[in-house]
Amino acid sequence: MTPFIHCKKAEIPGNKGMPTLRAAVSHAPTGGLLLSLPRDTVFSSDIPVEVIFFDPILGITHCHCRLSAPVPSGELRTYRCEVLETLSQQQRREDLKVSLFVPVDVTYNGSVWPATVNNISASGVLLTSVLSAKKGEHLAFQFSRTDTPVHLTARILRVDLRPPQKGKMTYGYGCRFINLRAQDEALLRSYVFQEERRLYYPD
Repeated sequence: MTPFIHCKKAEIPGNKGMPTLRAAVSHAPTGGLLLSLPRDTVFSSDIPVEVIFFDPILGITHCHCRLSAPVPSGELRTYRCEVLETLSQQQRREDLKVSLFVPVDVTYNGSVWPATVNNISASGVLLTSVLSAKKGEHLAFQFSRTDTPVHLTARILRVDLRPPQKGKMTYGYGCRFINLRAQDEALLRSYVFQEERRLYYPD
């Protein structure tokens, strides 16, 4: 089975002061990975290359790969990519959170309340708000930082007190998403990827 079946992005770290190369990941009709790089990049199939795959299921995975059979097309050169060895792998996106400070409007029992997203992952969210809700209840909101805004419903798993806001009692709600559509989960995973990459792999 072809690895990184859901992966669309990869990078090849630069050596000796050379810049990092960004690659588009695709899959050959006959099976196997393809990496598309700028046309002026040339690799030998005799020398393994380190590739960092940004996969929404497997996470950020460092591998040694063999790049071969280059085919130039326009401004790109596409190589067949054979994964020889996995060097390291960070945890899956659903377990990783990114810290934020994003105001949202939360719907709770038919009323709309202001809230703030403090962190988010592909499986859950931490919200703070002056609204008073209980463990097991549901909060709904739209998250607009993804490529396309997603409408999310979350079940409250825990409630804790936070510093008051403007003299009002404030609560923190640790939540898990429910009834999450596959396309919305993919958007959240992609967003987490982009934010983590920006944090750990800045340009």
